Amino acid sequence: MTERGADREAGSLAVDDLGSDSVRAVYRDLLRFGPRSRSELTSRLGLSAPTVTRATRELLDAHRLRSLESVVRPKGRPHQPLDIEENLGPRFIGVKVTADEIHAMVTTVRGNALETLVLPLANTSPETVLTSIATPVAALAEAHPRLTVVGVSLGGRVADRRTVLSSTLLDWSEPVELAAALEARLDLPVVVENDLLAMVHGLHWFGIGRAYRSFAVLTIGAGVAIGTVLDGRVVEGHTRLAGLTERLPVGLDRDGALLTVGRAARTDQVLARAREAGILTADQGVDDLRRRVADGDRDALDLVRGLARALASTAATITALVDPEAIVLGGETLDLVRAADPLFEDVLRTDLAPAQRDIVVRDLPGDFDEWARGAAVIAIQEFVGPDA
Repeated sequence: MTERGADREAGSLAVDDLGSDSVRAVYRDLLRFGPRSRSELTSRLGLSAPTVTRATRELLDAHRLRSLESVVRPKGRPHQPLDIEENLGPRFIGVKVTADEIHAMVTTVRGNALETLVLPLANTSPETVLTSIATPVAALAEAHPRLTVVGVSLGGRVADRRTVLSSTLLDWSEPVELAAALEARLDLPVVVENDLLAMVHGLHWFGIGRAYRSFAVLTIGAGVAIGTVLDGRVVEGHTRLAGLTERLPVGLDRDGALLTVGRAARTDQVLARAREAGILTADQGVDDLRRRVADGDRDALDLVRGLARALASTAATITALVDPEAIVLGGETLDLVRAADPLFEDVLRTDLAPAQRDIVVRDLPGDFDEWARGAAVIAIQEFVGPDA
């Protein structure tokens, strides 16, 4: 058993073992960065040529790699690139849990989606969530052979990618051994992670974050969260709460009290301000606010402009602190921010130091596909190992 396998929590199901640390390093590099020759792998990984030769032979014999056509060079011998076997390789399921839905996605080992299911969640009790995850996963597992690991993400604190310590979103105040409970039902290895952290890992490994060594993610909606990747590493913090507390100050409210990003941008807070201002009635929600904005209602537009300014101030603070190459925006209410365009970019670039004003701003789609893919990526990491 590898050292990584020995470190897994007792009682959890074993994940298919790729092999030695050198085999794992070779596979992981090809997985993340694409085809390379043995000599390129030797140089990149700092391994000896014989070690790389043995590792690639083992992976080829196990049908985990495939040889590509040789590349002729002006000088020297032709290079024969190697790549992972994706089409016939292992499969993974990522599950994103919201307060009212289960989003499940089957992916290849490179996080490419093969099938997606979305099912309603009747309530957020642990037993209901457990059953609502297990049902679609079991159906997808039957339809997709070679399923290797299941990843689950949700809004909450998670320990060791196994235990949900608490979740305000799901109203869980006591720890829930979600991974172990799902493994008992599915007979498959399961890992669990905070949803924002999982998505950031997904963007970093296979999404738009691949283009950057450092980037920050800001998501708004039922929850507000900030994720950062610095020098190729996902920042989690001492208590694994970096960016997840919603308490970053973004200014002062109308009464002079400190305004946090959570109070400024969380959906329930935005709706409360809309009702207080008479823009919405007590029984109206986000879709009604969208209609008001689309109709050009002045008060509604003022409200979303305030939201855009708060989010821009948050992005400027993050940029001043960690100097990322890109800011990635996401969440189910991002469209409200974009209704005030180009206010977000204008405020952001005004608040930045001149040298930082060329920062790239990218938007995520409004659906939950990237969140489900992120859950699949933590499952892929369980199989292949995280970045060394």
